[in-house]
Amino acid sequence: MAKKSKWDVSVNGVNHEIAYKRGVFKASKVVDGEATKIKSKNAFIQLIDEPITIENKTMHLTAIGNKVDLAVDDVYLNSGKPYVPFGNIPGWANIMAIAVIIIGWFFAGIIGLLIGLFGAMFIFSKSISVDQKNPLPICLVVTILCAAFQVVFGIIIQGLLA
Repeated sequence: MAKKSKWDVSVNGVNHEIAYKRGVFKASKVVDGEATKIKSKNAFIQLIDEPITIENKTMHLTAIGNKVDLAVDDVYLNSGKPYVPFGNIPGWANIMAIAVIIIGWFFAGIIGLLIGLFGAMFIFSKSISVDQKNPLPICLVVTILCAAFQVVFGIIIQGLLA
């Protein structure tokens, strides 16, 4: 089931419609029918934390990959969790993500690339997660598992083609 990306929010007794529309290269926020382009904070994964102010009330439209939510009064409407601003993606996460993508492409072709992209999305989402105090160990394990799987898959493919 797809997550909700359109919300009706009441501010001072007036209803407002807020929506998120994902495009091919850029996304848009739509507030009461007026669309505004928004840019991701990362080149590899959709990472958005866009403030929306209506009549002195600030809400936050957030997106990590395909997970989109709107925080009103510091609570996400879809998940019910408290809003915490995104941090920047650490440099080590970018290095790990690039590594699993490149390893996947060279060792297992398009399937390895897809595995690398999914691994990279997981690394990015965990690296900025507020649920974990130190996301580096889990991201390192994911990197190692992705790389090992890609290499083994590549060896199997080469054996079948030989």
